[in-house]
This record gives sequence, structure tokens and C-alpha cells, in this order.
Amino acid sequence: MSSEEIRTAVPGLQPEFCPVTQRVIVVSPLPRGLHELVRDLSDGCFDVMVFHHLEQGIRNAQSADLLILDLTAYREQEDEAVLKNLMLQHTEEIPTLLLIKESMLPLVDERLRQQELLVWPARPQEVLYHAQRIIRTSTKKAPASLLLSGTSPAIYKDLWIDRKKMSVYRDGTRIELTKTEYDLLLKLLLSDGAVLTREDLLSDIWDTSFLGGSNVVDVHIKSLRKKLGDRASNPAYIATVRGVGYRMAD
Repeated sequence: MSSEEIRTAVPGLQPEFCPVTQRVIVVSPLPRGLHELVRDLSDGCFDVMVFHHLEQGIRNAQSADLLILDLTAYREQEDEAVLKNLMLQHTEEIPTLLLIKESMLPLVDERLRQQELLVWPARPQEVLYHAQRIIRTSTKKAPASLLLSGTSPAIYKDLWIDRKKMSVYRDGTRIELTKTEYDLLLKLLLSDGAVLTREDLLSDIWDTSFLGGSNVVDVHIKSLRKKLGDRASNPAYIATVRGVGYRMAD
């Protein structure tokens, strides 16, 4: 059941539209024990996929925004080995949350303390808070990397970019951009912070190498900034590099 269907089914709750969702992969040998976790994430506008086997889950997590590994079902004598072997898996580029039992805490060494850990069962909605925080603050997958890999949506600061729908959202509200404005924003995001000259943008967006005295790039950047609520003097999204071009702001 989708989050919208859940909200509709509960009396007194008005249906809420999730303009974009993010993908969470959950790996658990006993997923029936994570019913509340899946429900809370789904209700919080996450698309959740559950896998029984670690290898299959990690393979699918390459295109996910967050990987949740449930270690609570392992027997006590296996805990230390499971925790150590986990670090050998290919999860370095995937934001990951480990669900552990309280009894496993003494087994967590210094290396694992650097991972995101959550003692499970947790308080209601706590996993939703952790998922949102980890994705928002993670440096493992930069927005440009998500865009380049084709993952949708991607996040830049408080903007949500849904490439499938060619749409940009902030606080759940769609920002109405023209196709040219959207293409400009996407091109700057894909540059991963590098400076793009006006000639670069003119060539890629307008498919021409002629610049002459045209200020077409500047005009569209100004319009894009206005719709984003950005200011050239104190940019939050698009910074001007004088005499050169533009880049995404720090």
C-alpha cells in the first residue's frame, strides 16, 4: 500500500501528495519483524523494497538512496562475525543504517562506531527521522552522482529534482520552470560544482557556438534565480564567477 493510500484509509487524515519519493532498500532475514519500520518509511514518502538475502539487497541498493541492514535476527555467537564481515561488503558508496540489538553494542569496535547504528526495536517514527537525516547529510552520494547515475529523485540542498518528470520541488511545492530553465539547472548540477562558461551553456542548451553580443544565458539565469528565490549578491543555488560564467553555490 502506498503512503497516499494509507493516509486515505485512516479516518480524519487528509490525503497528502508525495511529489517525489526516495528509495530505501531493507535487508532482513526475518522481515516480518520490521512491519512498523516499513510502514513508517512508506508513510513518510519513501519507496521501500525488502530483501531476505544480503547479496541481493546490496546489488539492488546500488540505485537506492539508503540501505538498511537488519542484524537483529542473528544469533549471539554470530554477531561479532556478522558485524566484521559486513564491512567487506560493497556498501562504501551507499548511505547505510545498521539495525542492531542492545546486546550487540559491546561487540561494536571503533571501526563500526563510525557507521550509523540504531538499536531496534526503536521508538515510533525514529527510523523515519534517522533515514531523513542520513540521506540529507550523507556525503557518500552527491546529488550530481545521483543525477549522473540516472537515479531519480536527487536532492540539492532543499531542492528535489525529479528527472523522470523533469520537475523541481521545494517543501513539496513544485517550482514552475520552463524547459530551458530546467535544462540550465540540471546542467549546472551535473557539473558537480565546476564553473561553466557562458559558451559552454550556450553550446549545450541552445546548441550553438555563436555568442556575439547575446545575453541570452544571463537572461535565463536571472529568470531561474528569481523562480528559485535566489539572489546574485548572496547566492544559495547559483553563483556567478565574474568574467567566466556560473556554478552551483557552496
